[in-house]
Amino acid sequence: MYRHQDNKKWITIIMYIEQSKISKGEGMCEVMNVKAPPADVDRLILEEGIYECYHMNKKNWVSIILDDTLEDSRIEELLQQSYLLTKSSKK
Repeated sequence: MYRHQDNKKWITIIMYIEQSKISKGEGMCEVMNVKAPPADVDRLILEEGIYECYHMNKKNWVSIILDDTLEDSRIEELLQQSYLLTKSSKK
């Protein structure tokens, strides 16, 4: 789990879970949960490799399967967005 030092909000968590918890499939897989704007979640889960969130609020978070389905650059974009959405607005 990665979180901000100042506000302790989660940025992301990486977990090893049963693939059947997020999609069709068997066996274990690695997933990364990231925060997303609620208005974007329905669109994001249409992308291959992005699913309704496992373990977090499905309105604000998505799960990314870490199996090379998504390009690293796309994962980095989603992680950066999660960082910005969870950072403290105080300076």
